[in-house]
Amino acid sequence: MPIMHDEPEIHNLIDQFIEGWNAGDGFMCARPFAESADFTAVTGQRVRGRDLIARGHAEILSTVFKGTHNSATVNEIVFLRPDVAVADVTFRIKPTPDKPWIPKYSSCGVVATREDGRWTIAVFRNMVPFDRPVAGPLDKLTREEAQAAFEQQATV
Repeated sequence: MPIMHDEPEIHNLIDQFIEGWNAGDGFMCARPFAESADFTAVTGQRVRGRDLIARGHAEILSTVFKGTHNSATVNEIVFLRPDVAVADVTFRIKPTPDKPWIPKYSSCGVVATREDGRWTIAVFRNMVPFDRPVAGPLDKLTREEAQAAFEQQATV
């Protein structure tokens, strides 16, 4: 059963993260996270807790991602229960000439929970998709659908 009236709350969590990123403020990035949030970066590095998420983002935003601009598209929100939502999010960091290694986009799974009337990010799994040989007809079809969705988002 979709809980449509809470969708803006989930969007707001992602917006807060992006606002912090674009301000170059790791502590601001971490505000939408639960105190005990579980975060996995595109590198596979995993940390637990808002404090480590904040400190890690403060570090990367003052070094390897300094001066970058990030944007997000919330592709889908599914409410598993009235107090648990799963969001599929695409992040795009605008490439800069001095950072040619930045991927076109990353795909993120976010689990948000509502406790005491407030939504926070409980789990954040970010990954960079990579190409591999096509496994078969279903794999080919889903890749084509994913590529078409990506291209449609890029034009918005």
